[in-house]
Amino acid sequence: MSLLRHTLVACAVGLTAVTAMSTTAQAQASPTRIIAINPFLPLVGSFQAEFEKKLQDNLSVAVSASHIALRGDDSDRFTNADVKLRLYPAERGLEGFGIAAGVGVGHQSTVTYLDCLAANEPCRDTRATRIGPTFSVEMQYQWLLGKNKNTAVSAGGGAKRYFISNTSTTSFNEFMPTLRLTVGYAFR
Repeated sequence: MSLLRHTLVACAVGLTAVTAMSTTAQAQASPTRIIAINPFLPLVGSFQAEFEKKLQDNLSVAVSASHIALRGDDSDRFTNADVKLRLYPAERGLEGFGIAAGVGVGHQSTVTYLDCLAANEPCRDTRATRIGPTFSVEMQYQWLLGKNKNTAVSAGGGAKRYFISNTSTTSFNEFMPTLRLTVGYAFR
């Protein structure tokens, strides 16, 4: 009987140790940072990139930058840098549904008119620009894929408000919808 008891105790201790090591390995393997880009925007001369760091199971902070040239003629350009605080209500940190609010700085540039007065010279565009603070909100869903959850894919949308006074006669957008589609690398 004593041998059976020692065997059962040894099995229980071994099972507990294996379970603890497995849980520790899973906790250590969970990514805490993501660096991501939109892979399609460079094809049209624009970019979007973001670095996100998990602060808690339900909270992260992200730093993002983007440059978007609307229309094929590059007449409207938007360049932004933001800091975002992102809440993950399911508390799975960096994974699942997220809601973010961000502040930053935005730069808008638009062509006001084409100068085609010189007879033998090409037309030149004249640009009007504005720079000022921004506020944004967004909702997204982020997947961490692969055995080690090292591939991050996110999709979402939101809105950005530019707080820039308009003293010129040029029409600038004060409110813009935003879209998010990024692929990135998640790491510890």
